[in-house]
Amino acid sequence: MKKSLMILTVAGALLPAFAFAQTSVTVYGRLDVSIDHEKTQGRSSLTEQADNASRLGFKGVEDLGSGFKAVFGAEYGFDAGTGAFSTATNPFRNTYVGFTGGFGAVAFGRLDSANPTGSPLYSQVTKNVDFVVHDAGATAIGTSVLRARNRVSNAFGYMSPTYGGFNVRARYYLSGAAPAAIPGVAQEDDMKQFDIGLNYEQGPFTAGIGYGKDSKSAGFLANDFKNKWQAVASYDFGFINTYGFYGHDNHHVTTPTRRSSVDYWLVGVSAPFGGNNRVIANYMQKDVQSDRNGKLKRLQFGVSHGMSKRTSLYALADVQDPNSNVANNKIRVVSAGIQHNF
Repeated sequence: MKKSLMILTVAGALLPAFAFAQTSVTVYGRLDVSIDHEKTQGRSSLTEQADNASRLGFKGVEDLGSGFKAVFGAEYGFDAGTGAFSTATNPFRNTYVGFTGGFGAVAFGRLDSANPTGSPLYSQVTKNVDFVVHDAGATAIGTSVLRARNRVSNAFGYMSPTYGGFNVRARYYLSGAAPAAIPGVAQEDDMKQFDIGLNYEQGPFTAGIGYGKDSKSAGFLANDFKNKWQAVASYDFGFINTYGFYGHDNHHVTTPTRRSSVDYWLVGVSAPFGGNNRVIANYMQKDVQSDRNGKLKRLQFGVSHGMSKRTSLYALADVQDPNSNVANNKIRVVSAGIQHNF
């Protein structure tokens, strides 16, 4: 009888906490379609309808009491022009579950910058650099030119609370794949990756420094990525936002024609005008790793017109020289489109 009374007493004490726990789920997404005209020097031109990272996602939070919350989410990408998944092998951009509280936030799963812990490297880029309308399609640069690792599977992420304007993001991944996919990798824990980013924000000034590292139990192959550093900063004057980025990658190299390290940088400005309108311009350079004498050079310019808080029309131009050491290979793209966020 005493044991029964004790159980009922404990249950009665805990029941209110569980009874008031609530789960809220948000449905969100983006549709972004443009008409692109691409001209490669010395070749014929191409005009096509292009999707620019359209997506549909679900995210939720459950209040666990005492300041703790459970968080979860799943987001997949699709081609708005065809309705097909953007990637047949894995259409999900993120799938995660985790917790938030006074300690910060943790998340497990397939993580990108949209999860509560953010992305140690890519979130520094999105916080400071204004993309020309979107980091997708003809103007995508975040994970290509700027090499800011973003979307990874089998990952654990952490973001600290903010103290005096500073916070830290970190991620650790078991990135192994099937033996045929990555040479020298037979199982998941044969390849490990780690990223960390220190961030600062105070008023109009924002900055960050990040580090990423790869390791393989079977050893690196020629030209494998080894580690990287990046630094980024921005200052918003109100009438204009200015920003700059610098990155340095180290590779394992055994051939005399390839670089063992790659440097890259970007400078840009963006300015609002006439209400919901904005103009953005970015210029960047990057060492070509496969050619010691070559540099990638790229100039982007775009204008967006906000028809509302969620819908905008845009026009952009992108001129790229993939390798300055190769003649007649410039790529020019002009694009006009519409983006709706919900």
